[in-house]
Amino acid sequence: MNTIKAVGLGKPEVIGKKSLFLPPEKATSKEQKSRLEIPPPTSTGERRVRMTLEITLKSLSIIQEWQSRYRLDTGHPLPKWKIISDALELYEKTRKGEGSEK
Repeated sequence: MNTIKAVGLGKPEVIGKKSLFLPPEKATSKEQKSRLEIPPPTSTGERRVRMTLEITLKSLSIIQEWQSRYRLDTGHPLPKWKIISDALELYEKTRKGEGSEK
């Protein structure tokens, strides 16, 4: 085994299993100030609304099928709220389509 030789440049780096059980180090005052100076992110997209929705088992199976297909095609997950939002927008467009007086 290699031994760690202290060269006077601070604490030696802990290696092996002992490195897993170290207490978390406290952030310095410089790091804390830099976190405070960063402005919070601004939302550029549309604001989401929370709501509860009850759907049938058939609807849930269709949503899960779309999620699986989307993940296979793109490699990214498709959230349920996105599917439901798109379906509602499509429904509204077809309702206001031809022959509609609304």
